[in-house]
Amino acid sequence: MKKYFFIIPAFFLLLFALPSTIVSAATSTTTINVAVASVITISSGGTLNLSVTPSGSGAQTVGSDTVTISTNDTAGYTLKISNSSASTANLISGSNTISPSAGTQASPTVPQSVNSWGYCVTGVGGFACPSVASSSQAISNTYSFAGTPLSASPNTLKATATTATNDTTVVWYGVSADTTKPSGTYTSTVTYTGIAN
Repeated sequence: MKKYFFIIPAFFLLLFALPSTIVSAATSTTTINVAVASVITISSGGTLNLSVTPSGSGAQTVGSDTVTISTNDTAGYTLKISNSSASTANLISGSNTISPSAGTQASPTVPQSVNSWGYCVTGVGGFACPSVASSSQAISNTYSFAGTPLSASPNTLKATATTATNDTTVVWYGVSADTTKPSGTYTSTVTYTGIAN
């Protein structure tokens, strides 16, 4: 009896080994967007206590407050100043007052007028500010001060363009008085506003 041998090509064996069905696949992607909100914090000294002993020609006291701002806003922040009142920037003691300086931020008053008060920030507007506090000295012919604007029209003290951590601005205040000014504690409130850009 003759024996016959069949040679099966390898590719046929491969075909027989494949699954009878082919599985299909598809993909989908999702983009995750997270909006991190802009936040800002601001703080100041809270209370600035100044005292002046009047003289016949007028004595001047100067002191400073520090405003500190932090923000994560990549466009920075804007710092503004105003009086907290919408109607008067006077320092008030009962029926007595000390008027705000007639000078403006762009054109502050120098020397400071007798019986007036105001603010000064180095490098802003036309200011020439103190660098150290002093009490009841002769009115400086160098220091210049502006009256605080009313609450509806704040002045800009600083504008930045990046994030900030504990960024400080020193605001100087000066008050002068002569012996015609009645004794007492004269008070006004200033508002600092930090705005994320």
